Amino acid sequence: MTEDGELAFRKALANRQRNFPGQGDPRSEGGVVFPSFAPGFRIAPGASVFTIGSCFARNVERALIAHGIEVPTAGFSAPHDEAPGQPNRILNQYNPATMLQCVRAAGRAADDAALYPAPSGEGVIDPLLATGSRAVTRERALARREEINALYATGLAASDIVVVTLGLTETWFDREAGVHLNEAPRRGALKAHPGRWEFRRLDIDTARAMVADLTEALDPVRRRVVLTVSPVPLQVTFSGGDAVTANCYSKAVLRVVAEEIARDRPGVDYFPSFEAVTTAGLAAYCDDHVHVRPGVVDRIVGRMVEGYVGEHARIAIATA
Repeated sequence: MTEDGELAFRKALANRQRNFPGQGDPRSEGGVVFPSFAPGFRIAPGASVFTIGSCFARNVERALIAHGIEVPTAGFSAPHDEAPGQPNRILNQYNPATMLQCVRAAGRAADDAALYPAPSGEGVIDPLLATGSRAVTRERALARREEINALYATGLAASDIVVVTLGLTETWFDREAGVHLNEAPRRGALKAHPGRWEFRRLDIDTARAMVADLTEALDPVRRRVVLTVSPVPLQVTFSGGDAVTANCYSKAVLRVVAEEIARDRPGVDYFPSFEAVTTAGLAAYCDDHVHVRPGVVDRIVGRMVEGYVGEHARIAIATA
């Protein structure tokens, strides 16, 4: 970005948020800094919002529902033995590659791409799913994929807005199936099938292309897209070095990509949930230093809903 110097000065002087907020700034509240943002559209009352992303997306779902917004993904559930904890956590997607695969598979018949035998010899492992390391029968794996494909088809068709929480740039690729994975293959499988899987860390150009394709597939002309970067860190890195450093690289790449896509594509916004959470430091996180405290999520999503439902939002989106 280049700009005439005098114009840059005039814009800075007109920008009330040009200084980083200190104590007493209205953006700073209760130990969290809430960056200002300018919604490019409005979430109309009764709108439906489809969410794609990691466990932070599941947190966003709960907060949206509390504000009276329909969320198709929130009603999906898997048996406890397949997805312990939150019933729809099986929908978690962490990297742009698998998110794009899910959107493109919407409404399609399920296939067995990337399934591999469980170590016990009974059932299969599905690395396309966040909880896929738990063995199920091949029939159940296909039925589950069919259910998810159907959810994406019906949920996206019914939704006016899609919120995408980009999570990681680290992914695994199944050369045999030609797909990216949501979970790393088991070590025993790597040894049993040498050369089948490879680890990939998306660089900025690859990530940008994937997120561009993702937003295009979501059809921002018909429905609006809100990109965010999940504040939930990666828990294990395969790229070498310290996980803290690897996580910073991952978030930096996705943050830049989200900014550029939102800047260049009509119908796509960026919402600064990542910035808000990280300004609070570890106080914003649970004791595991991974998951964001529910109260913090509620406050941040409350700001988002207030912005998109409030009167200052610029373009009204009719409900489907």
